[in-house]
Amino acid sequence: MRSKSNFRLRKTTDIDREYATIELLADDVAILDTGFSDNGIFEIAFNESIGGVIIDWVELREWIEKAKDLAELDRS
Repeated sequence: MRSKSNFRLRKTTDIDREYATIELLADDVAILDTGFSDNGIFEIAFNESIGGVIIDWVELREWIEKAKDLAELDRS
């Protein structure tokens, strides 16, 4: 199990998607992807690399909200 990680967000693009994906990185490893689907639904996908990452609920919610805000800006 990993101890406390350094978290940050990174915007990525995919030619097959209308909107960008916002990744949450833990020590530069993508642990989850967020973004709006082509149908406009905000989605979160947890990556296999999330195993062993410890993050408290309040902090996780804050990171997801920040990612959603960035995703909203991308749609504008």
